[in-house]
Amino acid sequence: MRTLHAAVALVVLVAAAGCAGRQPIRGQEVTGLDRKLSTFAFIEDGDLVTFVVGTKAARYRDESAFMPVEIAIANVGVKSLEVTREAFTLVDEQGQRYPAASPIELLEGYDFLDLDRTAFAELSGILTSKFATFQRYPSKLSPTRDLLAGQAGVSTIVRDTVSLPKFSYFIDYVYFPKPSTGIKGHKFDLFLSSRTLPNPVFVKFAVE
Repeated sequence: MRTLHAAVALVVLVAAAGCAGRQPIRGQEVTGLDRKLSTFAFIEDGDLVTFVVGTKAARYRDESAFMPVEIAIANVGVKSLEVTREAFTLVDEQGQRYPAASPIELLEGYDFLDLDRTAFAELSGILTSKFATFQRYPSKLSPTRDLLAGQAGVSTIVRDTVSLPKFSYFIDYVYFPKPSTGIKGHKFDLFLSSRTLPNPVFVKFAVE
């Protein structure tokens, strides 16, 4: 079961969004965190959505103004899944919520947009077999300064929305203002809300 803290955070988030509940997700471990795919990646396999969070880049950003989170979203059970940058909300250990940073905020205040993707991205490698029968869609919810042109599954244009048909997925980065708790050594919940989902889904993870 989710912890009481997570339940309270969820109630607050759902109330703010005008929702009544969330999609049930299986796979929760007794540690209070979701199952690990690797040392730095956490996963929730839902009936409608598979949601993966990668924390490798975040470990090195305690002194930065923004926290990077690598994400993978797979549409498992809905006709079409719409994901926007604003669909993501980070919740820290104190229950404080942080909206995703805009492209302008990141270009003006964050120096590691390209480095995060070139040096610390790992989800493409570890999800190849899991999503072998899924089609990968391009996405770019957050900007880069170098275009990274020619890489498979990487778009060169910043997009506000990604639409996923059933049995497809995308991998990307989203960023949040640095939590007041700090980053490394702390636990977080990352929520995804969408008008195409009946309820929000979330991943419980730690930056270790």
